[in-house]
Amino acid sequence: MSNFLNSFDISGYGLSAQRVRVNTISSNIANAQTTRTDEGGPYRRKEVVFKAVNFNDHYNKAIGEDTNSAKYQDPLNEGEFGKKVNPAIMSVVVDKISRDDREPKMKFEPEHPDADANGYVAYPNINPVVEMADLVEATRSYQANVSAFQSAKDMATASISLLQ
Repeated sequence: MSNFLNSFDISGYGLSAQRVRVNTISSNIANAQTTRTDEGGPYRRKEVVFKAVNFNDHYNKAIGEDTNSAKYQDPLNEGEFGKKVNPAIMSVVVDKISRDDREPKMKFEPEHPDADANGYVAYPNINPVVEMADLVEATRSYQANVSAFQSAKDMATASISLLQ
């Protein structure tokens, strides 16, 4: 039964990571014309960096710290031929959100309140086409995680119905 729970957890981590990515891309699109921020200067594009984590280690740590119950053991470790089975059960987490520090786009708009002495305004260096392509990719990844979650749920439901 824990394998089904692993599938749910891995899909959940993927959903969370993609949700953060979609929110970050949405923020980039919403601020594509922002010329003034609290930090000073135009808005800077942000990008989410993912990191693969060994799910078994993460799962054992969470169980050990949160519940003080028995640790999770690899269900495939059958001890055959002296080999330790170590399947690559990897999950994903958001490692960091990096800021793009490329030079802003300068536009000549002398009437703009944020124009410099030469009449140029610094706009964020955000390409809406790139942002939309990233948004479509993040949405597809989110849908793939939903599909994996639904498949695991269907398998669990079918297994439970066999026991009835």
